[in-house]
Amino acid sequence: MQTNSIILGAATGTTGLIAGLFYGFSVAINPAFARLPDASYIAAMQNINLIIQNPVFGLSFFGAPLLLPAAALAYRRVGVRQFRFLAVASAVYLAGSFGVTILANIPLNEQLAAFPLHTASDSQAADARMHFARPWNRWHTVRTVASTIALTLAIAACLVPKPALLHQAS
Repeated sequence: MQTNSIILGAATGTTGLIAGLFYGFSVAINPAFARLPDASYIAAMQNINLIIQNPVFGLSFFGAPLLLPAAALAYRRVGVRQFRFLAVASAVYLAGSFGVTILANIPLNEQLAAFPLHTASDSQAADARMHFARPWNRWHTVRTVASTIALTLAIAACLVPKPALLHQAS
């Protein structure tokens, strides 16, 4: 297997893992959490934000934004169509998924982590949730859509026939 194919597979895989995580949050976790009382919601989000910071998650979270551009560069001379798909996937992912996570979701997570849940009143918990959940969910939707688009483009790059195979078929 060529190095380019390995990089492309790893880029697609790590992008898929993050897109799947964000999708799962969007369709299952966030709707379930919406039903929780304020204090339970805050406790659950604080715990998720602690637990998700682990090496296994880190491989995909940091892998996708490194591997997508690496795959684009690997194909810039040998696969023009792959390069185009991967260049756009890289831009969409870096801005809409990784960038949004770093610039919007993580700062909101850090604000929520600092909230003193055990000493807060019910109205303080309700206020903290309102200031966290609405913007976090809006930005989460952006990164979910962006990572899904990036994954779709990476898959498209995987499906482009290799030039050598085109010549053999003729």
